[in-house]
Amino acid sequence: MAIDAMKSMEILSKFESGEPVTVAFYYPDQNVMKSLNSIFAKILAKMDFIYLLDTLVTIQREIIINAAKANAKRIFFQEEGMDITDPMQYAQGMARFRNEIVGELETIREKLSKSSLRIRVRIQKTPKGAVINVTNNTPILPEELDRIKLRMEKARSFNDFSEAYEEVYDSTEGAGLGIVLVTLLLKNSGIGVESYKISSNGTATNCELLIPNELRPQEITTNIKQEIIRQVEGIPTFPKNIIELQRLCHDPDSSIAEISNKIMVDPALTSEVMKLSNSAGFITSKRVENVNEAIMTIGLKNLNAILMAASARQILDKRFSKFEQIWSHCNKTAYYARLLAMKFRLQKIVESVYLAGLLHDLGKIVLLSTNLELTNWISEIVNNRKIRTSTIMEEVSIGISHSSIGELIAQHWLFPDYLTQSIRQHHSPLNCPEEFRDQVNITYLANMFCGVESKKYDYFYFEGEVLERYGITSVEQLQKLHQEISNRLEPESQT
Repeated sequence: MAIDAMKSMEILSKFESGEPVTVAFYYPDQNVMKSLNSIFAKILAKMDFIYLLDTLVTIQREIIINAAKANAKRIFFQEEGMDITDPMQYAQGMARFRNEIVGELETIREKLSKSSLRIRVRIQKTPKGAVINVTNNTPILPEELDRIKLRMEKARSFNDFSEAYEEVYDSTEGAGLGIVLVTLLLKNSGIGVESYKISSNGTATNCELLIPNELRPQEITTNIKQEIIRQVEGIPTFPKNIIELQRLCHDPDSSIAEISNKIMVDPALTSEVMKLSNSAGFITSKRVENVNEAIMTIGLKNLNAILMAASARQILDKRFSKFEQIWSHCNKTAYYARLLAMKFRLQKIVESVYLAGLLHDLGKIVLLSTNLELTNWISEIVNNRKIRTSTIMEEVSIGISHSSIGELIAQHWLFPDYLTQSIRQHHSPLNCPEEFRDQVNITYLANMFCGVESKKYDYFYFEGEVLERYGITSVEQLQKLHQEISNRLEPESQT
């Protein structure tokens, strides 16, 4: 790979100290882009903006591809003996460049490698936030810069991408819609169009993007966060029967029959216990047929985890909207976390990480269930008509991460510290206290494996320090581990 993905601590250390993290390349191939995306993921996780990852990756891809096209354009004009500053030759050359090269940059890759033209990505922490500079060592023509600024200004007036096409389409440079896409993403994410600047010093072209520490006006962020906090504070505590069952699970004098009878009073709880005890998380030689067998199969510690998860789900599903996809993801993450803990011989935390996996995305339920009035207000503020259907855009629009909301819920329900930390840091394991390192790491790895399967993440995105802690020193080892644990899940669990 272009960048050693295992050295994430070194990258973060440089970033935190204010030292620039710099990557230079001649062509943005798949490995380069994956490695850059890995760096973006680590830095955004550190800033607690991991939900901006898809937005930032999309924006930076457009900027970097445009830089590569600009370099390729210079080589093309030089080889054809055409003067790029002559308006007539420029028009003729661009018509050919668009037909022969644009969309087929791979055809000019070898020529780029032999040239002195390079692209440099530089990321640095500043008092205002993270600044990303993408520089290519070819100057932009004044007319080109004017066209870009005109498109960006025009894009400010659009509410969505579909409005932009006919007005912005430019047959001289190609579709030109990449700039509109970048502008709309900057608007809708709360980063702001003013955070993006393009300049040239006569020898190079630089695109600068600031990821500010505050993504939107403070009064808007504060109002939305206060509404979220009010909703969390209004969530009921666990019902008495669950609290009593948890007490019985911790009482050495309680009997299986006593616990079983109390569970069977609640049909929904009985169903949840039966379902999870027959799942791939607890591999048995025969199907579990009753609650007594279920308790003996999974054990009292795991039963306590299931009681907490089932109660949390019942409470949230009654108060907010039902999100089966989120709960299905949590179940799978829990299975993976349990298998990983056993694989790494961390027997003492097997039950802990199983519970952490079951509950790590609690915050998403509240996040996506923001009341209609507030959601419409957010939609109006960010001019994003698709806000209700996209998790990422919901997070971007609200300005608070689901892991932070999950932490609020965990504190409200007086969850143990390891569980609160696992929920809070499941995207940023390097930020957790050392005493909870393994619980957080295993939850993180399990969640990342699920993300790889849904194509949300890539193996390059994993934190190197987490992998090294468990003896994983290569992407190949990571892939092998993922394959091993995914093979142990029953087909019905692969959701």
